[in-house]
Amino acid sequence: MNWGHGIAIFFACFVGFILFLVVKSHQQNIDLVTENYYEQELQYQQQITKIENTQKLAEKVKIISEKGGVQLQFPQLPAPVKGQVQVFRPSDARFDLVKDLAPDSLNHQLIATSALPAGYYRIKINWQSGGKDYYTDEALHLY
Repeated sequence: MNWGHGIAIFFACFVGFILFLVVKSHQQNIDLVTENYYEQELQYQQQITKIENTQKLAEKVKIISEKGGVQLQFPQLPAPVKGQVQVFRPSDARFDLVKDLAPDSLNHQLIATSALPAGYYRIKINWQSGGKDYYTDEALHLY
């Protein structure tokens, strides 16, 4: 065994390690925040307006984590509340959940989350009432 064989073995191991890293990187799941990122970025001024409308409300949306679900309590407004709620898991898009808002007469709605694994989520609510658009975004940890 001379130094030439040692160099050849070193380079063979190095190439094998690089190939291993390439294979592992192709198996890695990379979830984006959204598939249509650029389209949403162009409409961001509308999002800012929704957030400003929400901040002007005297009473905010209350998001309460309960066993098996998330309770949403909307403020009492003269017009009915409609829109969508997204339970967003940043680490894995397979566990994202999108539901239409259908609050009861007290403006409460329960979103069932019993099928979702425990972890960090963001609750994103796009909602309308009385011709105004609102947006609420809050971090939540499901157990």
